[in-house]
Amino acid sequence: MELSWTSLLPSLLAIIFAIVTRRVLLALIGGILLANIILFWPSIQSMAQGIGWSSWSTLTDSSNMLVWFFTLGIGALFGVLEKGGTFKQFVQKLEQRQWVENKRRARMMTWVLGVVVFIESNVTIMIAGTTSRPLYDRLGISREKLAYIVDSTCAAICILIPLNAWGAFNLTLIAKQGVEEPLWVFIQSLGFSFYAIFAVLLALLVAWFDWNIGPMKAFERNAQPDRVSKHNWGEEGKSKPSYGKGTAVVLTSLLSLVVMVPVMLLITGNGVLVKGDGTLSVFIAIYTALAIAIVGTKWVRKTSLLTIIKAALQGAWNILPLAVILWLSITLGGLTRDMGTGEFLASILDGSIQVWMLLPLIFVLAALTGFSIGSSWGTFAIMLPLAIPIAMSLNLPLAPFIAAAISGGIFGDHASPISDTTIIASMASGTEHIDHVRTQLPYALLAGGASIVAFAITGAAIG
Repeated sequence: MELSWTSLLPSLLAIIFAIVTRRVLLALIGGILLANIILFWPSIQSMAQGIGWSSWSTLTDSSNMLVWFFTLGIGALFGVLEKGGTFKQFVQKLEQRQWVENKRRARMMTWVLGVVVFIESNVTIMIAGTTSRPLYDRLGISREKLAYIVDSTCAAICILIPLNAWGAFNLTLIAKQGVEEPLWVFIQSLGFSFYAIFAVLLALLVAWFDWNIGPMKAFERNAQPDRVSKHNWGEEGKSKPSYGKGTAVVLTSLLSLVVMVPVMLLITGNGVLVKGDGTLSVFIAIYTALAIAIVGTKWVRKTSLLTIIKAALQGAWNILPLAVILWLSITLGGLTRDMGTGEFLASILDGSIQVWMLLPLIFVLAALTGFSIGSSWGTFAIMLPLAIPIAMSLNLPLAPFIAAAISGGIFGDHASPISDTTIIASMASGTEHIDHVRTQLPYALLAGGASIVAFAITGAAIG
């Protein structure tokens, strides 16, 4: 079709509707409907056929099938570990082993846990938060400080070390935009993921030097030692149970997930890591870890296989909305490419907006979207299909544009009071949610401001 401003409307509708309603699914559906209306107007029959064909072809594409199954598989894995009880044993074992004797070591332990456990953001938060909280109480460190450190490392680390569902999710979105060697381009983008880098480094600075700004000063000043004088192990102070077997199940399954991804990348890439099949590698790694979790849980907990299967299905059901978001985002991305959205944006941006301004603008737009809808994944799904075609049309490097969209999504999600990771960080740390939001926001804004400057400098360099 002829390039026109109407090609912007489906993506703009998705962004605006997601911001106003905070419903990513409905926003993406609306974008798909509008795209087909624009493409096939005034033929109602063609519109209906276009909607059905674009959605069905995306759903049944052979490469996409792996994506749907590994997305559900990651939910099933953590469903088994959580409902089966081995994850609880793992956390309790970590609490039992605490050896930190001063505030700096306590804060650094939390930061290290946030970096090391990079499999899934909420898992990072749960492990780092629940493990550190009794120690922070004993030493007199505010729970708000704990919530900030765990929240600042979770999503950022999942992006910077993308051997997880985060990496596979974004890799799929990138590949569906027609990017050659998407894995290599994604790896290159990590070096431009300024917000993730700044957030992790700022959290490290705070952990080491106990740097307090804004409302955090008052909470740290008022924190009192020994808020919880003693941690009960078992019922009514009975003797400490052994959690060794449950811990072994969790560690083995998560370790297999970490190890299998690069191994499969090497196998599928004929010995070249960056040429491997990322989707297939993650798929095999997740289901290997799931098999280990099921067998290990049945062995350790003496739980019936039916109960374990129910836990896996419940976990998959809980993550099903994510699979649907991915499906719809791929469908909308294909339609926007058909409409020439990227080419049209490039035609109007070329000459009207300088190249150095594009990256900061993409970052800010992604940040506003992520803040408003409380979902970094939803923001990625909306922004990557916009950012990548712009870079392609202007013949500019893809990696900085991908990084700007992803960084903005992480920043918006990190600062948003309705983000699931923000809420879980408050819960895991045992602090009031609004207190966590207030104390974290100054740090997030500091890292966000530095990111805008970094993207402007990068834009000037590539322009």
